[in-house]
Amino acid sequence: MDLHCLLDGWANCGDLDIISMASKMRDKYNKYWGDTKNINFLVYLVIILDPRCKMGFVKFGVSLLFLIVENEVVNMIEKEFRCLFDEYSSISGRGMVNEGQSSIPTKFSKPKVLNKSKTSLAVQQYMLKKQQVGLENKSELDKYLAEEEDTNNSISFDILLWWKLNSPRYSILAQIARDVFYIPIATVALESTFSTCVPVLDGFRSSLTLTMVETLICTQDWHRKCKEPIKLDEHAAELQDMEYGNITFY
Repeated sequence: MDLHCLLDGWANCGDLDIISMASKMRDKYNKYWGDTKNINFLVYLVIILDPRCKMGFVKFGVSLLFLIVENEVVNMIEKEFRCLFDEYSSISGRGMVNEGQSSIPTKFSKPKVLNKSKTSLAVQQYMLKKQQVGLENKSELDKYLAEEEDTNNSISFDILLWWKLNSPRYSILAQIARDVFYIPIATVALESTFSTCVPVLDGFRSSLTLTMVETLICTQDWHRKCKEPIKLDEHAAELQDMEYGNITFY
């Protein structure tokens, strides 16, 4: 959404060079984010599971990006999220909220002091019954979405810690959050590893063992992070002991 706003701003800035650049960037942007079918559902899910955003921010973002099909996308997101919640609920067997039910009597006992107005007493019993039924039929998902968003927008906000502290109230949603936020959002580290292995395992060194490949890659990383050049002459004796296996690594 930030990229969308930036590109819109650049497209209307009046500078022809920036407008031309923004147009090319918009084509690249639309390749990944211009179509609702290209966006992974988990992108929406992590926003809903952010207590500072929830469903309200998702609806705002969808209206900003896909105004024409806004209702269709929002309905799809709500449907998929509830299906996921129901699946987790069926596994754990705890889909309904049980908090506060112990404080509501199952049978209305006779009050110590009778009210002179019979209508007032009936209204009180009706309100208690209505509250009891509401709690019994309200899932923790509905309760989570109905609560106000968290106002903590500091940089130090720890969303995983928030779910850990609120897991007694939202046990099923906490399980979903744990599984969802565990998934890496990008594959850069994995691709970087393969890109590093390609020069090591070339056609002339394809018979290297896994241990030697790991040693070469680790040495390369250490060498790149070292500010001063490595002087092999100073470590010749140590390298010789390593070669003959005289040094034990812990």
